[in-house]
Amino acid sequence: MPDNKLFKLFESLSGVEKRECTKFLQSPYFNQREDVLRLWQQLFDPEFITLQPKSAWRRVYPTIAFDAQQWRHLQSFLIARIKRFLGQRAFDQMPLAADLQLAPVLRQKNLRKPHRYILQRMSKQLESLPHDQEFYHLQYQLEWEKYTAVESHTRSRENNLAAVGTALDVYLLASKLRLACLMESHQAVFNTEYDRGYLPLLMAYLETSSLREVPLVALYYYCYRAFGGGTEQDFHAFRQQFEQQSAQLPEEERRTFLLLAVNVCIRRLNSGDERYIREAFDLYRVGLETDALLENGFLSRFAYKNIVALGLRLKEFAWVEEFIQRYEIFLEEKYRVANRNYNLARLYFMQNDYSRAMPLLAQVDESDLLLNLDSRVMLLKMYFETGEWDALDALIASFKVLLLRKKKVIGYHQTHYLNTLRYIRKLVRLNLNDKNAVANFRNEVAENKAVIEKDWLLLHAR
Repeated sequence: MPDNKLFKLFESLSGVEKRECTKFLQSPYFNQREDVLRLWQQLFDPEFITLQPKSAWRRVYPTIAFDAQQWRHLQSFLIARIKRFLGQRAFDQMPLAADLQLAPVLRQKNLRKPHRYILQRMSKQLESLPHDQEFYHLQYQLEWEKYTAVESHTRSRENNLAAVGTALDVYLLASKLRLACLMESHQAVFNTEYDRGYLPLLMAYLETSSLREVPLVALYYYCYRAFGGGTEQDFHAFRQQFEQQSAQLPEEERRTFLLLAVNVCIRRLNSGDERYIREAFDLYRVGLETDALLENGFLSRFAYKNIVALGLRLKEFAWVEEFIQRYEIFLEEKYRVANRNYNLARLYFMQNDYSRAMPLLAQVDESDLLLNLDSRVMLLKMYFETGEWDALDALIASFKVLLLRKKKVIGYHQTHYLNTLRYIRKLVRLNLNDKNAVANFRNEVAENKAVIEKDWLLLHAR
């Protein structure tokens, strides 16, 4: 029975959720079946999960003969009640949610005084919330309810349609720009094309619109411009907006913006603009210091890997080693060992300690494609530097096959890896005594923005 859906759902609940769900099931408004409550109470007994269905049945129905269909129905009903509890709990935690549902009910019952009080309470609560997308969505709903109330009483007074329109415009603009930024970020990694629709018209409209002065709109506006090949000034305007608004943003939104800013830096780094190494590294450190990079208590393995890479490029070796050891516990357990070993191997490689790096790479999980690709690149460099030419040639051949097979998965990374393999082959054959050949090779590598190991290639071609 350990694979039972009910047990899995029960085990996913926190201690607080279990206590609150008990109260929920004890309420006749939400549950009127005593057998459902008895089954719920049995779930707290660790022995119950080990029982066969007939034995479990007797715990709930001690005097009734076992009925398999009724047993399944009882479990399904309890699952439905637990899900209803989770939905109700989420609703109760949403700002203004209950009042937004209550206000039109009071209005329809013509209870004007309670209705005015609810509107005033919502207005006060709204001002205490962060000015993120949800703020403007709630503001729109509140302003619309105010307008509807006025219209239901008289059509001769001034209305607040301008406020309704502004709140809706900001909400829609911010939502569209946020989605556009996420699409750009996803497209850069997975080589996926998205239809931008009316987005170019929207950006042109914002060039002269006062709505661009709304902080949230400005934040996403400059973020999208930075992603879309904008100027360095666009990126710094985006970062400035982020720093000014960061403290007011909800945790999830703050993490989204931080990662978008980092992705802009990494995208430009991958295009050869090394000015963004320090920018990206500093952004990551801000994320670590404020816990903005943690999601549900975990640090993404991709962020972990990127932070190490940037720190190594800046030769912050002591900081990187401390980071690897300190933050491995924040990785999900299934990724922890492989990512720690891989990143330690990178550190040892940069310190020319190949005897410690190679064994660690042998322990990297092959199911993690990007980690596997980067492990291969590191091995290629070590084979080259130690003169293991046969091993180098074999690895290049198998590497190329893998890249061609995984084109859709790795997106634009494929071009960077293939170019790197091509240049390593050229480097092996390069006559370092031929100054013209060396100069041509260095120029070709330097001018190609889609190369992963540009510095390493240039270092060995001189």
